[in-house]
Amino acid sequence: MKQHRILSFLLTFALLLGAVGFAAAPARAAFRDVTDAAVLTDAEVLRALGVTAGTGNDCFSPDGVLDRAQFCTMAIALLGKQGAVGQYQTFTIFPDVRAGHWATGYINMAVRGEDKLISGFPDGTFHPDEPITFAQTVTILMHMLGYQDGDVGAAWPDGYLASAASIGLTDGLSLGADSRVTRAQAARLMCRLLVTPSKGGTAQFAEKLGQLVPETLILQVDATAADGTSGAVAVQDGSVYKPARRALDPIFVGRRGTLLLNGEGRVLTFLPDTLGSQKEIAVSKAEADGITDPDGVKYTLHSALPAYYQGKKLTYGEVFFELRRGMRATLYFDAAGRIDSLVIPGGVSDTQEAVVVGRNGSTAGFERLTGRSDYSIRKNGAPATAADLRQYDVAVYDAATNTVRVCDVKLSGYYADAQPNVQSPTKIGVLGLTLDVLPCAAQSLAKFPLGRTLTFLLTEDRRVAGAVSSSSVSGNAVGIATSVTTNSATVELFCGLTVKGDPKLRDTAVNQYAGQLVTVTSYDRTGQIRLTRLDRAAVRGALDVQARSVGTTPVSETARIYDRVGLSPLTEITLADLPVSTVPSERILYTHTDWAGRVDLLVLDNVTGDGYTYGHLRYTSTGGVCVEYGEGLSTEEAPASGARQVGGFGGLALYVNSTGYHIAGSAELERLADVPNEAWNGAESVTWQGMTYTVADDAVCYNRATGRFLSLTQARAFAPTADLYLDSIGQKIRVVAVGQA
Repeated sequence: MKQHRILSFLLTFALLLGAVGFAAAPARAAFRDVTDAAVLTDAEVLRALGVTAGTGNDCFSPDGVLDRAQFCTMAIALLGKQGAVGQYQTFTIFPDVRAGHWATGYINMAVRGEDKLISGFPDGTFHPDEPITFAQTVTILMHMLGYQDGDVGAAWPDGYLASAASIGLTDGLSLGADSRVTRAQAARLMCRLLVTPSKGGTAQFAEKLGQLVPETLILQVDATAADGTSGAVAVQDGSVYKPARRALDPIFVGRRGTLLLNGEGRVLTFLPDTLGSQKEIAVSKAEADGITDPDGVKYTLHSALPAYYQGKKLTYGEVFFELRRGMRATLYFDAAGRIDSLVIPGGVSDTQEAVVVGRNGSTAGFERLTGRSDYSIRKNGAPATAADLRQYDVAVYDAATNTVRVCDVKLSGYYADAQPNVQSPTKIGVLGLTLDVLPCAAQSLAKFPLGRTLTFLLTEDRRVAGAVSSSSVSGNAVGIATSVTTNSATVELFCGLTVKGDPKLRDTAVNQYAGQLVTVTSYDRTGQIRLTRLDRAAVRGALDVQARSVGTTPVSETARIYDRVGLSPLTEITLADLPVSTVPSERILYTHTDWAGRVDLLVLDNVTGDGYTYGHLRYTSTGGVCVEYGEGLSTEEAPASGARQVGGFGGLALYVNSTGYHIAGSAELERLADVPNEAWNGAESVTWQGMTYTVADDAVCYNRATGRFLSLTQARAFAPTADLYLDSIGQKIRVVAVGQA
């Protein structure tokens, strides 16, 4: 029997909708029973086209096996010919597919329609409920591309399978000819069909269905078109496209690919670029020159790099300071493997709604906030569940990623100002800051007059969602005191706010706060702020780097980790920076745990060597000492007592008090002499005498012959060998010296 003619199976997924057809429907959540990202993408591409609506209850049943009638139904839907099915419904071709059968019109159209997708079995039957095989499925799809028996050669099904493989139709699938085909596998094949050229041409099959708009980056799928149409698609060039059937699912936000439009310019579906041209990462640290992920991998980014955030095209230089630990970002790469753009999905700054959690574990108000029940939850950037919610947490909704984003940051201080009035303020003043107020906060703020010390409940983008008396709830905003004198302090809070004020410290107390972890509050209108240093460990035990735990307590993926030399300021590091597998408990100065009992702040005692400034140590004209680490760059001058290797290469860690700068620690460097250029493994490491050493990102390069600092590339070009200086703590190359003095 010529089963290769049985090509009408394409409508498989859609058939399960029965007559629930393909009319415009409200946007739904992504299929809740699909956990594989690739399968979910394929399913949503087809759902947008009207090829499948799943199996009910927002399920796709990816492992379910398709029968021949179902696949025929999908095929007709993929061709966009559902509207003509009615004229094929009233007659019978096969005795087992009579006029009353639910798929009669689809099967008859697949057999008798102009595309001639399929025929029945030699005995005149069709076997509509029989599971479709891989060979039958591929044959149908090849017919849709215009291939017939004479084009593929060989006996069926070998010719069809070989030809399909040669044009890439079956890439990623390795099934036997008689294997049953699951819904997930059929979805993969159909999505491959859309981007495969038809017989004898270079145009993709999708071009038969409409107009293609390639190189499209989707910023929003819930935009509003100029005529008020909702569910429109906003893309990177500012264009907004109305949907043809239904809004695209939010899983496509932040992805790049090709829009498929109908004849009216409306969106039929979206075809994402193949995996590999993009990479999603979690943000551990965002700096002006790049993003570091939780594994310590840094992705170098320049300030002019296109960055898409909250539906707007910006540059990385304009958005990096908005990136918080735990946020997600998608990096896009060009053909040469270079990062050419960045997308931060979602963003909640435009929302005017928030929910303040009323009691532990409560999600009351979340469905009103989201309009759906299948959202995910992230708290302080980390995945969470309802059980992780605490009273006075603040929740907002990120529709682009269908995520409720919860923040537990609370800021305590003197309620200094309200604009335009205290009954319904839109802005409030606290700790010298002016903060925006959401409408939901007005009721709680109206209870308090100015002049009270309150605790303000913040969203993750630093807006006020509510307020309570500070006697009921204390603030928990933590930051680093980056600048401290007796009458002036600047605190960079981790939530993104900067507090400045007069701490009214004694001279002897300044060095206890400078560069350290603190909380901050205020009690009166004078501008005085109170700093509280964090120096008590919440958990004890050794740090196991591999297990990411302190004792038995896990370390959060969004944890902030710092190293410190004596009284010197904190230096932020990652677990990947640690040169040892275990840090003993006596070298752990401070730990703090988050809402889930995980360590989210960790301060270590000089474990990495990163707390020093390395370079050329020299005496100053007044007899002090400093470190020169670049042309015209040096540390502050400190008394020479405690310095080592003055006149050579080394490192200093400084702290400041009322009498000036002092040495908190001095690092000696081991010299690796006359290391040839051939020992370098790129710019990241050196292998010499059987050992491989990491080169510090900020390694200092110095030409002794000219007395000038230079780049690593210039240093390696100047001489065939170099002296490398290795720190004994972190085992990193800190200084590269070439030439002879």
